[in-house]
Amino acid sequence: MKMRLSQVLISFALTMALLIGFEVITSTLLPVLGWMEYRLTFNVLIILFLAIRLDSPLVPWMILGLQLVHSAFSIEGWALGTLAGIIVMISANYLKELLQLSTAIMTMLTVQLFQIIWFVTVTLIICLKISNFDKFGMIMWSFIPGSILLSLISPILFWLLRSIWRVPTHGGSRGVEI
Repeated sequence: MKMRLSQVLISFALTMALLIGFEVITSTLLPVLGWMEYRLTFNVLIILFLAIRLDSPLVPWMILGLQLVHSAFSIEGWALGTLAGIIVMISANYLKELLQLSTAIMTMLTVQLFQIIWFVTVTLIICLKISNFDKFGMIMWSFIPGSILLSLISPILFWLLRSIWRVPTHGGSRGVEI
């Protein structure tokens, strides 16, 4: 399936609005409820969806745009997240033919795997920046509870993103061409 540029722009704008909504909720509502130690990084799920389901040279630019919006709500720099997002995108492209997100369990497992790749990348870069790998386990652990929760809700978010991007549920394993 091939998308027109106008469809891409509308879908990307809706995806950005969804990300901003999630960022506002996770930045304001969750701390009020007492969840301050961990963050839900919805940007990772959105980037993973784009990397798996879209087949376009525009995806890295979309990742950059999403990370710039995410960085307005997070202390995580846009460059660090963009690098991790590109690494996840490249990994997903290599495995795209093998990834079958037809069941909720497979979606959750795939999302958890790629979140681990993302967080290991981010943690390694942070440890390199601070020149202290003794903190690797502690930094990595701070990502795990949120990633498990995100994996559990990923089938719902992927369903929503499939609707926004008009991606067929089955077939077209290479994703939507832009």
